Amino acid sequence: MIDVVIEPLKPSLNLEPVWRELEARADAPFFLTWNWMGPWLATIEETPFLLTAWAGDRRVGLAFLMLTNQRRHHWLSVPTVFLNRTGDEARDVVTIEFNDVLAERGLEQDVRRAVLARLTSCDRLGDRRYAAIAWYGALDSLTADFDRSALPWRVTQSTGSAFVDLNAIRASGRPYLDHLSSSTRRQIRRAIALYEKRGALALEPARDVDEALHFFDLAGALHQQRWRARGKPGAFAFPFYVAFHRQVIRQGLPRGAVELVRVRVGTVPIGYLYNFIHEGHVYYYFSGFRYEDDNKIKPGLITHVLCIERHIELGNAVYDFMGGNERYKRSLGCSGPDMIGVVLEHPRPLLKLEAALRYVRHRLLKFGTPNRVGFARDRLG
Repeated sequence: MIDVVIEPLKPSLNLEPVWRELEARADAPFFLTWNWMGPWLATIEETPFLLTAWAGDRRVGLAFLMLTNQRRHHWLSVPTVFLNRTGDEARDVVTIEFNDVLAERGLEQDVRRAVLARLTSCDRLGDRRYAAIAWYGALDSLTADFDRSALPWRVTQSTGSAFVDLNAIRASGRPYLDHLSSSTRRQIRRAIALYEKRGALALEPARDVDEALHFFDLAGALHQQRWRARGKPGAFAFPFYVAFHRQVIRQGLPRGAVELVRVRVGTVPIGYLYNFIHEGHVYYYFSGFRYEDDNKIKPGLITHVLCIERHIELGNAVYDFMGGNERYKRSLGCSGPDMIGVVLEHPRPLLKLEAALRYVRHRLLKFGTPNRVGFARDRLG
């Protein structure tokens, strides 16, 4: 029997040793470790609810909950409980993946189902009511647990992922490039040859926190240049994003949980990567590349290839590109699990109306309507 207790996080509670103690008894991804959660808690400037799952007197699960009015369709405001997120787009831009409850090894499903039962059987958090539960950044393998919950649920976001099995490459005895398609190999070798006409290619990891923060800022400048050219703000336009990740770097780099690497040709940097590392799993998170007009120059591909080869040598197990359907991820790795966002909803009248309208819209898009009324004929993806 697992009991779930939810209460406002007490300012007097030193949560770090509590969290790290359970973390040591869990098989958790980086995003559920204190190296992510600690900086998140320090940066959100709000007091979340702390969810604790107990098996008798043993703590077996931990998570954070936030209750926020989620704006939908520019008119519907839905009080929503968010798991390990704030519900504020300007802060959730940091994008947690593999989102779940931190749970003791072997009890993950039991804890998750107990948490879902608690959240779906009640509609209050503190003295406020909620109408929905948002679980974003979850693995699609969790859908069986959502199916068992007491509330209807739907997928609101979905994206593929990709990864490189570093153990399999080492076991094969063949170089990493030999595992790629002939087209990808050709592009990479051509780009390397063009770069080496200018100077030697070299990868260098940041040696300390100050250098890592410097790499992060330089990567950010290149990232912003690329996204602004596309008419989009870029991640560094969000102050919370920058403040949070500077905290992650300060805390995680000395522990070996964070790396920032720079690839240069001669003395000229061409790419930066910001990765998380946890129990042999390397999570690629952020990058900045020096693009050129010549599309035969591939700074992103080359930077990733050199970093992947570094982690093969270091003995790590997985190089994870995480969520995203970008072509380069599929070219450099193989398909991984889908990452999904799920919303579970209590049967409120407005939400029933929204569901009915959503169903009508889906039917119209699926089967099409006469062109004169202006509806799209495309089938929903």
